[in-house]
Amino acid sequence: MRPAPGDIVYAYRKTKPPSRRLLSLRLGLQHTVLRLNPMSVLDEHGNDWIEVLPVPHGVLDTVLDPDAVVLIPVADVAGHKESLPPEVLDVLLDVLDDGEPPWPTLREALGRGGGPTPVR
Repeated sequence: MRPAPGDIVYAYRKTKPPSRRLLSLRLGLQHTVLRLNPMSVLDEHGNDWIEVLPVPHGVLDTVLDPDAVVLIPVADVAGHKESLPPEVLDVLLDVLDDGEPPWPTLREALGRGGGPTPVR
């Protein structure tokens, strides 16, 4: 499954892609993550990696810290949960690109900028 930017998906967060694991079983904890941009990276083994932000406390209450952004293999994406509206994703990406500490949550960033208020 290949998520689009703004999709919140369930994914396995492991250090190696499935093609490089000794035992490639689909076991492990699934975490909710948010895909950030449409770009992906291919490694030397042909594995496709995408940039995601873990959202363990729900999207609105996740701290928008650029250091929390991680790469995961597309093959480790397990299922779709929901999608953010494009205008909310734009606010989130602006904070990740231009924000300064202390990092706000998405709820705080939307409140400051007078942007759209998400449904949840």
